[in-house]
Order: sequence, then C-alpha cells, then structure tokens
Amino acid sequence: MSPADELASPFPDDFRAAVAARLASGGYAIVGWEPNGVNVRPPGGGDEQYIGLTNLHRRARAADPLEWPEMIGAFLERLARAVSAPDIPHDLATITDRLRPRLGRPFDRTAAHPWGVPLPGTGLEITLVVDFPHTMAFVTDEMLKRSRKRGEDLLDVAIENLRAATPPDFFDRASPDHDIYIGHTGDSYDATRALLVEELMPDSPAGFWVAIPSREELAVWPVSFPAIKDVHGLHLFATENFREHAYPITDDVFWVWQGMWHPFITLKNGDSVIDPPDLFIEALQELEGPQPG
Repeated sequence: MSPADELASPFPDDFRAAVAARLASGGYAIVGWEPNGVNVRPPGGGDEQYIGLTNLHRRARAADPLEWPEMIGAFLERLARAVSAPDIPHDLATITDRLRPRLGRPFDRTAAHPWGVPLPGTGLEITLVVDFPHTMAFVTDEMLKRSRKRGEDLLDVAIENLRAATPPDFFDRASPDHDIYIGHTGDSYDATRALLVEELMPDSPAGFWVAIPSREELAVWPVSFPAIKDVHGLHLFATENFREHAYPITDDVFWVWQGMWHPFITLKNGDSVIDPPDLFIEALQELEGPQPG
C-alpha cells in the first residue's frame, strides 16, 4: 500500500484489514482506498466499483471486532443485491405502490440529483424513492420527466404508502419515568415517519419535540410543563446517536406543532442551545394543569 493510500483512508488499520480480507474472499480486487471508501474490481473482472464504507464503519465501531467479518460479509451481500435490483420502469405511474418518501440531509446539487423539496424550518429535504425488497432507488427529475408526473403529486402517493406501511403499535414508550416514545421497525423509513407524527401520536395540544438522529431512529416527546426542564435529555440522545449510528440525519431537536417544524435545540460550539420560537409560548397556553414557577 502506497503512502498516498495510507493518508487517503481515515479508517483504522484493523477495520481496513477486515474489509480487505472479506473483499478478497469474495473475489474482489482492491484498486485503491479513498477517504470514505474503496475502489474495487468485482469478481470476474469488469469496470471498477466504488464502495462507500462510512456507514459500515459506524456500525462496526459499536460491535466487537470478532463480529466484523460477518457484518462486512452481510454488507457486501446487500450491495450485490442492490446492484442487481430490478430496473425502474419507464413510467413511474406503473409502480406507485413502491413509492416512499425519504427525510434526510440535502444532496449535493448535481445533474443526477434526486427530486426533492425542503422541509421548512429544518434544513432537511424530503425526497422520493422506489422501494425494492433489498434496496431503494431515488427518483430523479429525469424519471419524473419521462413519466410526465409532478414530484409533488407522487409525494402525496408516497406518503400515503408510508402511512399504510406503518403498524398501529409503531411507537413504544421509552421509559416509565418520561413519556418519550421511540418508533422503530427497521425498514429504513422510521425517521421519515416523523412526517406523520401528529397523526400517529395521541393529541398533544402544544405539539411534540422530535429527534431524528439517524435513518432508523425517531424519538418523540409530547410537550408538557413537567417535560420542559428535562428536554435537554432528548438532545443528548440525538447528539450521541447522530455521532455513532449509520445513516446520520441531524443532531437537532425540533418542535412540531400544527403541521409546522421549528428548530428547538441545536448544538453550537459544543453546547446545547435551547431557542424556542415565539409561537412556543402561544402553544403552551393550550396546556392545562399546573405551570412551572
């Protein structure tokens, strides 16, 4: 390995060695390492392929190194299935049942950028994907053009599909001490279900605090006077899981009320900063019961 390769990869030697060994056993030839992944030639030859390793490394850090070979092997198998995923039909209208929304960080603006709309007040973006059993494909402007469809119209369909795919017991209470609820199915759309939080949760007159640190995590806390003094704990959950888990989205905590999203707690210079909007005071007036102070 050249000095350039050594400098190019931020992954520790033991992780990189485990990846290299599993690639070799699967017939892949390593062409070179890059800052966030590795270029390989697939079994049997052919064009080079780039394999991103950032999310795999996040998962590996939380596991015993003895588990890495199996973890890496499963990752490569999923990758192989993704490469052989069914082609997307020319007309998206023929596969509307497979459409799903995705909530995440905006993509770099390129010619092949997926279609998306911003979620106001968050810095996040809602995109469209075609869901397959083992992978997904983002819907691009070119796909919409070929299908003669508007992204906004298909987004309505995708959200309805997500609603139908959400089990009635999606949320579990996290602890007996706080009414924080965690939603988790492991189907890659748990964070996106934050778009449905006001209909999935029992009514909360002052809204909800919402954390979506990674693609597979959604934490919701109904706003109440007793919870105000402890809400920073939700931000601790968000920052830790955003830092450690695969497919990170954001370490911010949002306040969701009457369909609108507002930043509520953000990380600035290493400190959690609570900055409620003026509307939050108005929302608190909707609550009944003893007030703090």
